[in-house]
Amino acid sequence: MLASYVKSYSAALVVTIFLALSFNAHAQSGSSTSIMGTVVDSSGAVVTDATIEVRNPVSGFSRTAVSDAAGKFVIPNVPFNPYHVTAQNCLVRSP
Repeated sequence: MLASYVKSYSAALVVTIFLALSFNAHAQSGSSTSIMGTVVDSSGAVVTDATIEVRNPVSGFSRTAVSDAAGKFVIPNVPFNPYHVTAQNCLVRSP
C-alpha cells in the first residue's frame, strides 16, 4: 500500500512540475520577443560597431545593442508593440 502511494505521489509531483514549467514558458513567450539581425551598408558589406536602437515613442520603451564583427545584433526581451528601429555607425575612423 505504501509503495503505490509513493508512486502516485511521485507521478503527481512530476506532472505538477511539468505543468508549472509549461505555464511559465507560455507566459514568457506571450509577452516579449527578441529582435535580431545583421547590419549591412548599401554595398552589402557588414557594418561593425553600429548602434541599433528600438524605440516606442508612445510607451517610452527604448533599448540598444551594438553589432558585432559579423554585423549581427540581438535585442532580447522586447515587449510586443510597434517600434521604430534605427542603426547608426558611431565608429569614427581616422584617415
